[in-house]
Amino acid sequence: MRKTLIPVALAGTVLLGGCATYGSNGGLLGDILGGDDYGYNAGSEFERAAANACGREGSRYGRVRIERVDQRDRDYVYVYGRIDSRDRNRDEFTCVFRADGRVVDFNLR
Repeated sequence: MRKTLIPVALAGTVLLGGCATYGSNGGLLGDILGGDDYGYNAGSEFERAAANACGREGSRYGRVRIERVDQRDRDYVYVYGRIDSRDRNRDEFTCVFRADGRVVDFNLR
């Protein structure tokens, strides 16, 4: 009887582990499967690519939360967010993402 409970308990642990938030990808399963979700899920593919690229750039400084994504031009997207860090004077960032897939400007404020 006990041997049958072990697989059920392990399966439940894995399923519930996906509900916890670890890192920047939103969940344990997102980390394993390679998802990039920095708190921004709406908008076009271009805006999502900008949020992910700027999120990766910001993650060098701490945990990232994207607050706003604006596509002001056909070729540029502006991303605004916050970084969980000890330095409260530099916990906001602005990022400019270009259509060729490059982050061309990243500023901590």
